[in-house]
Amino acid sequence: MKYSKFLLMALCIWFFGTASATSWNDLQPYEIEAATPIIFSPKASTLVLEDPDGSFTVEDVLKRKEEFKPVAQVDGIDALKHYWILQKISSRLDVDRSYKLDGFWVDINTHLLQPDDTFITLRPNGLIAGYSDLSDIDPTLPSSASAKSRDSLFTLKSGETLTLLSRTRSLSTILPKSLVLRVVDNERFLETRRFGLYLEGGLLGVMFVLAIFGWYSYFWNKDRAGLFYGIWISFALMQVITIPTHDGIHLTEFFFNFDGLRLVTGSLSTLFFSIAGYGQLIFYFLFASSFLQIARYFPTIQKFIYAFVGYLVIHFLTTILWRHNIPQHIYWMGNAVLPLLLFALLYKCGLDRYRQGMSVAMFWLIASLPYLAFRLIFVTGLMGYPSVFSYLPESGFSYLLQNSNVSQAIGLCSEALIMALAVISRNVWIQKELAKSLDAQKVLVEGQNKVLEETVAARTKELEAQHQELDEAHQLVVGSVNYASRLQRGQLPRQIRLDGRFASFATIWEPRDTIGGDLYWISSSQHDGPYVLAVADCTGHGVPGAMLSLLVSNSLERIYANDTMENPVSALASLDHFVRTGLNQDRPDSESDDGCDATVLRIDRRLQRVEYAGAKIDLFHVNTAGLVTRHMAQRVSLGYKDRVPSTEIPEVKVLPYEKGDLFVIVTDGLTDQVGGATGKPKVSYGYRRLEQLLSDHAGGHAQQVIDALRQDFVRWQGTNTRRDDVTAVVFSL
Repeated sequence: MKYSKFLLMALCIWFFGTASATSWNDLQPYEIEAATPIIFSPKASTLVLEDPDGSFTVEDVLKRKEEFKPVAQVDGIDALKHYWILQKISSRLDVDRSYKLDGFWVDINTHLLQPDDTFITLRPNGLIAGYSDLSDIDPTLPSSASAKSRDSLFTLKSGETLTLLSRTRSLSTILPKSLVLRVVDNERFLETRRFGLYLEGGLLGVMFVLAIFGWYSYFWNKDRAGLFYGIWISFALMQVITIPTHDGIHLTEFFFNFDGLRLVTGSLSTLFFSIAGYGQLIFYFLFASSFLQIARYFPTIQKFIYAFVGYLVIHFLTTILWRHNIPQHIYWMGNAVLPLLLFALLYKCGLDRYRQGMSVAMFWLIASLPYLAFRLIFVTGLMGYPSVFSYLPESGFSYLLQNSNVSQAIGLCSEALIMALAVISRNVWIQKELAKSLDAQKVLVEGQNKVLEETVAARTKELEAQHQELDEAHQLVVGSVNYASRLQRGQLPRQIRLDGRFASFATIWEPRDTIGGDLYWISSSQHDGPYVLAVADCTGHGVPGAMLSLLVSNSLERIYANDTMENPVSALASLDHFVRTGLNQDRPDSESDDGCDATVLRIDRRLQRVEYAGAKIDLFHVNTAGLVTRHMAQRVSLGYKDRVPSTEIPEVKVLPYEKGDLFVIVTDGLTDQVGGATGKPKVSYGYRRLEQLLSDHAGGHAQQVIDALRQDFVRWQGTNTRRDDVTAVVFSL
């Protein structure tokens, strides 16, 4: 019985004490002591009044004192409503202190209430309020040192009690975590800002350097992955500049003043941050898909990536243009779940690509882990969950890390650093794969020559034993090769196809052996209008190259059998098809994998222009002033088992010309031939030497150019062995 009375008395004390805490006049202040944290939330000393349409004035609110409620009695935060927040604080310190109110609110308009219900209005605060005085100050002048704070500050004197009445409004997409405005001890907080400035400055410097590297890498290699890396790193740099950290968005603080410039759901500074955030996420996945070659090896995953990009664009537009009260965890659920699902799919694809031999995929697999971890911290922060860093002890550095945006910035920087290594390694890997392919072709050609040499050696040995028979056999072989040489020369254009078409025309056609894989071809003179000139360099030399050159020549005759209206790109595509099918390389059981490099020119003398398209064979245009223009061919070959990708199909270049201009086409047998001065390292003839010779003979007759080129080439080769078939075609119009 005694305990029952005691319990009843305790309940009564609790009830009446709670009832008094809900009263405006009886609201007890939060007492600030020496042990009070730098940032604190006086929940027990806070009352809230809902303002559904934001129409209440301070005078209206003072007449509604009885309508204020404790924070616990307000059903969540509605983004479409305004809230009036009443807070009382008092100081038990021996010194005066400067404080400010803080919270993730769009607007915080605070008034200091006096005992007679008069009030003093502080300058606006919040995400889009507050004038940036630094943006109007010349830093070279001494007066810059007296710049005002952009925050809404008030002074709490020793022993004084202040009543703060604040009108607030939240973002519709990211709600504050509480209706209790945080009170910040400004002097002590300023001491912690250096941590943010150090970190942000370091991240900004790293991202700026990586952005320069990313674009340099793209302009050097011109590949899709490099382009997406450059765009992604630029968005990431923009996000670091505009990121709202624990002490504001420093782009607005140091560079611009966006005071009064508002959008439907925020300010221009938040718009820039949103653009950067969504942009870096979109181009991260586009870069990852291009880096891992998802479109080629996993086309279904690539479609999912495109669908996710579309979702992000729509979500971005709703974020900046639509005020709503959709629950925060529902609104951001897609941004949390879909990236995780996509990460899982890409991670599996990365493992598969690594098993397939793409060693640089390991860099992406490693780099994605810190990005994913910090991305999770960022998204969970948007959804209202506390950061894992919130459990750190109170310090300047912990205040910095507790902001989920800072976690995002650290993750971006970590990802970008490792991805920079990945981009470098990928470039090296591509070069090695190309070198490996060239070595394989070289081994194939040398193997064919070795077989031929062994055959000749075997026949020679038989001649020693059976001189007469082998002499006849030898004569048969030599005669066959010579006959093949006559046949091959016979397939070169006859004079009837040259007459009346060129102002001058001359060639070098020198197979490394008696016969070879180079040829040049001119369309029939029976067709009126434009005519066609083609040059091809077939796989190998000797007998195999000659046989392949015959197939190429017949294919060109077939392509332009009826007329010459087919454009050069279409002709190259047809040549690619005819060579592949002619060698049965379109069948899975094909044992060969050969092809050619080629260039096709369609010459229209009436319009005085040349249409050009090339596959690894360039065109040189020399005007009468000696200016040499090298028109680069697409770096693809024709006729091989692997078809030319649609993204690498050559383009037609239309080249106007003047009377006396020279056009020159050479195969790589000329430019790759080693030589030079005796006693010095052997180097190839190269394109610079060729272009200088052409410039020196600008405006000359084609035969003069060919004679000079032949003499210079022979002098350059010296005693070095001829490496490949050599072809050069020079003409003027």
